[in-house]
Amino acid sequence: MFVNRESELQTLQNEYNTPHSSLSVIYGRRRVGKTTLIREFIKDKPVIYYYATEVNFSMQLRSFTKDIMELLGLSNIAFESFEDALIFLAKNISEQKIILVMDEYQNFVKVESSFSSILQKVWDLHLKDSNIHLILCGSTISMMHSELLNYSAPLYGRSTAIIQLKPLLAKYIHDFVPHINQCEFMQIYASFGTIPKYLELYQKDRSCKENIQELILNKNSFLYNEGYFLLKQEINEVSTYFSILEAISKGTTKLANISSMLEMQSSRLTKYIEKLIALGFIARDTPITESNPLKSKLGRYRFRDNFLKFWFFYVYKNYRYLEIDLIDHVLQEIENNFNDNFVSFAYEDYIQECILHDPIKYLGFVPLKIGRWWNNKEEIDIVAYDETNIAFIECKYRNALVEKSTLERLKNKAKLIDMPQTQHFVLFSKSGFGKSLEGEDVRCFVV
Repeated sequence: MFVNRESELQTLQNEYNTPHSSLSVIYGRRRVGKTTLIREFIKDKPVIYYYATEVNFSMQLRSFTKDIMELLGLSNIAFESFEDALIFLAKNISEQKIILVMDEYQNFVKVESSFSSILQKVWDLHLKDSNIHLILCGSTISMMHSELLNYSAPLYGRSTAIIQLKPLLAKYIHDFVPHINQCEFMQIYASFGTIPKYLELYQKDRSCKENIQELILNKNSFLYNEGYFLLKQEINEVSTYFSILEAISKGTTKLANISSMLEMQSSRLTKYIEKLIALGFIARDTPITESNPLKSKLGRYRFRDNFLKFWFFYVYKNYRYLEIDLIDHVLQEIENNFNDNFVSFAYEDYIQECILHDPIKYLGFVPLKIGRWWNNKEEIDIVAYDETNIAFIECKYRNALVEKSTLERLKNKAKLIDMPQTQHFVLFSKSGFGKSLEGEDVRCFVV
């Protein structure tokens, strides 16, 4: 399915419409929809779409040569090298712009380590002066940076557009799994996340629990080893990285606590954590009101993706059970703590997404900053503020009405934040609000 990639599609179309050559870089994690985006863009356009594999370079060249012959309507052509093939293509492009897609670009580099340097030379001397739209796409983020995006990369500075394709917003789950109630929607968001391929696999005629059992916990299923493959694609020695991620999935989010759990000095852990942040697996959060987040002692680490958090907590941790088909043990664990440990936090993320989509509706103003707040004793789900307004927001995902006592606790916690803006209080609830809140100066929303 092609869902909500309109801005990225328009970027590629703008690149194609330019009267000169263009070089677009598309990168993002596995299954996020890069190839789907490209296929949507190239339909009805003259294109060579080449999907690189890890076969040897001579086989790659023969396959690429065949694609050139088909596009140009030629036969009986052979090239000594990729460089010769690309130069030939540059010299034989007609007035109509041609698109050349090199998908899974990292495989070119794996097979021939100097490929980016070769491509740089051909681009500078031939392709940039031809009527071509070159698209380089890859899913190994670290290699895409080292070959294309970092300052020292061979092709640095040549790209005319860089698209980092990210997971979808939560609201687009409905495009893949329509006609679901809010409870199932939140369960899907908290377990499958918003990677398009994962959502395409979701079986609409089954419950979320059944989908989790069949698609994630089953050792023969598509997603059973997905977390392992995601890290192994980027990192060779994964043991320490896996230990860090498992610790964070269990709620150990402070550096000192992770260090204690792994019995490693904090200074040794830093390089691993920085790598995980650079790859987009985790993020470091600080209270939203911190004036200097980089120096904050209240930093916490969190997963940037709900599926990975779910996978590390329920799959990776329980391999010893799942490998011998003891799925019921894991299903019981999900039954016991999934809502409290996963869905309730996913609900806060979804509420923040809703606020950002329509801040006037929910807050009455457009915030400059929005996020969680905490100190050593208290937490507030969401705080949002601009120069004149500050909103304190509580999100309750439970099967009970929210009463005035929740508002009173929120007001008491708000006193801990010393900011001069006009205060507003906002409550979100899964199940609704009690009569005790009638007449109170508070915004209430059932979401």
